Amino acid sequence: DIGGESTRPGRSSYVEIEEEIQRVVPVIKAIRKESNVLISIDTWKSQVAEAALAAGANLVNDITGLMGDEKMAHVVAKAGAKVVIMFNPVIARPQHPSSLIFPHFGFGQAFTEKELADFETLPIEDLMETFFDRALARAEEAGIAQENILLDPG
Repeated sequence: DIGGESTRPGRSSYVEIEEEIQRVVPVIKAIRKESNVLISIDTWKSQVAEAALAAGANLVNDITGLMGDEKMAHVVAKAGAKVVIMFNPVIARPQHPSSLIFPHFGFGQAFTEKELADFETLPIEDLMETFFDRALARAEEAGIAQENILLDPG
């Protein structure tokens, strides 16, 4: 699982797309040159995923569960890649340090303002179900094969 941007809660820092690509693509190419091992790209940005898949990655590990970048599902589908859809409770905690550092997460593209407001008081199990339902619908709409989807409850 190769990533070029730390999204560790409380220690995250945004990395520009081109810089992230420059960090991960050479590593993926070097590994692919030596081995046929499965390679995962850990990113929530569709442009990074596209470059990584072209370089030899097999799987996209998206910490926003296809919700942070509206183009991600289409990139995964086009490549015929596998995807890990991670439930990210940060969407329900807008004041969490990770939310403040990553305002670029496009959760507003996937959920209405009312839904986002309701998430703050929704039991975590219900929030997870709602999140996965929406993420799976997005994956299906994009044409990602069901057997290529893995769910990560976070």
